[in-house]
Amino acid sequence: MIKIENLTKKFKDNVIFSNLDAEVHKGDVISLLGPSGAGKSTFLRCINMLGEPTSGKIILNGEDLVTSSPKELTKLRTKIGMVFQGFNLFENKTILDNITLAPIKVKGMTKEAAENKAHDLLKTVGLDNKAAAYPASLSGGQSQRVAIVRALAMDPEVILFDEPTSALDPEKVGEVLNVMKELAQQDMTMIIVTHEMEFAKNVSNQIWFMDDGKIQEQQTPEGFFEHPKTDNAKRFLSKMI
Repeated sequence: MIKIENLTKKFKDNVIFSNLDAEVHKGDVISLLGPSGAGKSTFLRCINMLGEPTSGKIILNGEDLVTSSPKELTKLRTKIGMVFQGFNLFENKTILDNITLAPIKVKGMTKEAAENKAHDLLKTVGLDNKAAAYPASLSGGQSQRVAIVRALAMDPEVILFDEPTSALDPEKVGEVLNVMKELAQQDMTMIIVTHEMEFAKNVSNQIWFMDDGKIQEQQTPEGFFEHPKTDNAKRFLSKMI
């Protein structure tokens, strides 16, 4: 589904990561773990070309995003949803408008069809009663659930989550993780930068551990949490668990 080959990202002389190789298959739920500053969020943003890699390939269903024309890239990126740490909702638009904007503008859906889909998705996360509200009136957990719905409205093949619970009050974390668990049960392909170790252990089918600009381990959750292979992973787990 997604094949990453020799991916490198530099900012001037600062190497964020280099020569990363990885594969994502349909239905994978991958938790991307590692210490702060390891390059996880930058790597995630490169996968959907929000950040342009310095070199390497990101191949989605046989097509390389890195070398695609702007028109081709726009089309390919509709298949990769993104949920940000800070929600990134448009404050001057209603929840319904936030969700329907991209399907109408990018995919050419009719307003009626986009709104019907948005209402259906909002119902699945218990927020259809907030369709006419504005983001400022929502809690952090509600805002993040709307952000997930916004990503789903584009019918993506994979959704990238960049620390989706780190900006939330502790009591709101569970409501977002529950939505993500339900998506996993529906075979949604996901790559998740997270510090939620229980979620990573119980919901993921793969753990990618990233440190010092490399993906140092790709293991099953059981393998990673019970038998980490690298000293860096052992140090990380000793601080997190």
